[in-house]
Amino acid sequence: MSEGRILFLLDDEAEKTVVRNALGAARCELESLASLDELGVLQGDQPADLLLLRARKHTVDGKLIKAVRKSYASDELPIVFLVDEGDEALIEHCLECGADDFVTLPIHGAELLARARSQMARRRAVAAGRIERERFALAVAGSSDGIWDINLADDALFMSARCYELLGRGNDDGLKSLDEWLALIHPDDVDQFQIELRNHLEGVSLSLQMECRMLHRNQTYRWFLVRGIGQRDGSGKAFRIAGSLTDISERKLTDAMTGLPNRIVLYDRLNQTIVKNRRKSSANFGIILLQIDRFETMREAYGQVFCDAVQKVVAQRLVGTLRTTDTLTIMGENTMCILLDVMRDDTDLVRVANRVRAAAEEPITLGDESVMLSLSIGMAQAQAHHQSAEDLIRDATAALNKARAEGGGQEVVFDPDMQRRARDRLRIEAELHLALKRNELLLLYQPIVNLKTGEVAGFEGLARWQHPQRGLISPMDFIPIAEETGLVIPMGTWVVQEACRQGREWLDQGANPNLFISVNVSSRQLDGPALPEIVRRALRASRLAPAHLKLEITESAVMRDFEVTLNLLKRLKEIGVGLSLDDFGTGYSSLSLLRRLPVDTLKVDRSFVSAMNDESGVRMVEAILQLARLFDLRVVAEGIEQVGEEDLLKERGCDYGQGWRYGKPLPVDQCLQLLQEQARQGARATR
Repeated sequence: MSEGRILFLLDDEAEKTVVRNALGAARCELESLASLDELGVLQGDQPADLLLLRARKHTVDGKLIKAVRKSYASDELPIVFLVDEGDEALIEHCLECGADDFVTLPIHGAELLARARSQMARRRAVAAGRIERERFALAVAGSSDGIWDINLADDALFMSARCYELLGRGNDDGLKSLDEWLALIHPDDVDQFQIELRNHLEGVSLSLQMECRMLHRNQTYRWFLVRGIGQRDGSGKAFRIAGSLTDISERKLTDAMTGLPNRIVLYDRLNQTIVKNRRKSSANFGIILLQIDRFETMREAYGQVFCDAVQKVVAQRLVGTLRTTDTLTIMGENTMCILLDVMRDDTDLVRVANRVRAAAEEPITLGDESVMLSLSIGMAQAQAHHQSAEDLIRDATAALNKARAEGGGQEVVFDPDMQRRARDRLRIEAELHLALKRNELLLLYQPIVNLKTGEVAGFEGLARWQHPQRGLISPMDFIPIAEETGLVIPMGTWVVQEACRQGREWLDQGANPNLFISVNVSSRQLDGPALPEIVRRALRASRLAPAHLKLEITESAVMRDFEVTLNLLKRLKEIGVGLSLDDFGTGYSSLSLLRRLPVDTLKVDRSFVSAMNDESGVRMVEAILQLARLFDLRVVAEGIEQVGEEDLLKERGCDYGQGWRYGKPLPVDQCLQLLQEQARQGARATR
């Protein structure tokens, strides 16, 4: 294989022979020229790698070398002169005129070959570099991404033409420094961009990659993905960083599933609308938030893919009902928002809400499945105090939450009281976390009386919150929040532990040896397998026998996942604790339910007790008592307030009574007094 193609123009046959001998032995392809005019013809498809010329005084100048390279149509052709030995002036002159190298006469074959190889290697490297640059330039020109490059020594910035095109700029107003680039990045993104850049340059991250907004020349912000990687010196210090700029606005601003604008677009348009209406005496726009009711249940039944398809169908239906001035956006999974940019009057929100509800609640059939949907809708009309999109969305969210709390299928327009209640709720939630740590919770105990003997048979432990500033807080104000946030689980653990401890203390103080303590179990506590072990540990720590503890479970909690709950209750029953079905008759009561559940007590809801003022109410309670006897269950009647209620229940064989007739929930010291007085009466009766 040839080491290269070498052209030479020599006028001495002896010199030609030496050149052929020296280079031919190295497998170089040699070609002798009669004149320089042959260069343009010889270039062809196989360019030469070297040109050898004989240098003589007064024959070499800069014009000659330029003419040679022009004739050959290449600035990359290495030119080496053969110069008489000792003619230092001519050597210097040749190099000054643009020659690449020289060889002195007489020729030494090894020297000529070495210099020829060196120049041919340089020529190939230059050609490869040129090809690489051309390839890079083509790639940059053909890419949809922009290319940027920063010299860190002086922060000098290069951006390709595509970068300027993406930013709506021309080369005449291009960016020259990193600071100029940073000035275009959105104020909310610029600090994080600088952190990411610094992290990469300092070696914390392997590359720079960040999504940020940049100002387009039309004064709107567009989303870009900025990627880059640093070039480092021998010590690892970065001296340069280069990368790409990709416009991702469409992806960032569009929901991938429905194709609708997303929350970024909503916030932007809403803020623009607020600014536009700021000069007007009254705002005439608002928003509607929508959610599909029971979305989680539908996901559990049919899967995520089905739910996504349902949401897409709903979105398409809503689009068909809207006016050209309205904007439908996706806030997140199962939350959509309609911006009414123009409202004729205050009823427009409700009018549009009714129209979209009618469209969305038509049956949807996908494959073999059909579903009927209902929507929860929250609305808010812009007011003077709405200074940002966040303000208006917050109010609409409060209305949406109220609609959901009312059972779904509702629509609610925001009023200022919702905001106050929402703030109160958040404050309670935050303080409830602290209440558990600060031991601010306590148990009050309501007596449960044996209706046959009139003696206190046990107590129901009821959680209360002794707030350091607001005093005793009603359970209605914090138990629902604890349920939703999951705080009811650690709270329930504490209740079981405290009830066991207190029960043991009363027994040690001489209370009725059959005394029991009842505590309520939340549905959230039944969701996991931990409750039996929690009960075991509490009994073990307090040295309380299991028979002294009763756990009250509501019918609705049992039916959340019947089979799972049934297994959990069986494990609790194996421990030996009592199990009571609370609020019996108000939920899913059935013979099959009672037959399968390992409960030993029914609690008749107070609503049945208070209804015993007529014959039908009495018959209802009689039926419950007969059902309990059928399954060999004891019965506790709640909410007894009148002597007549007590008498009716005693006559019909009810076992226990609970209510204000026997006492409100009491603190520990009053319960102890009640137990001690009962013990004294019992002692007197036996004398």
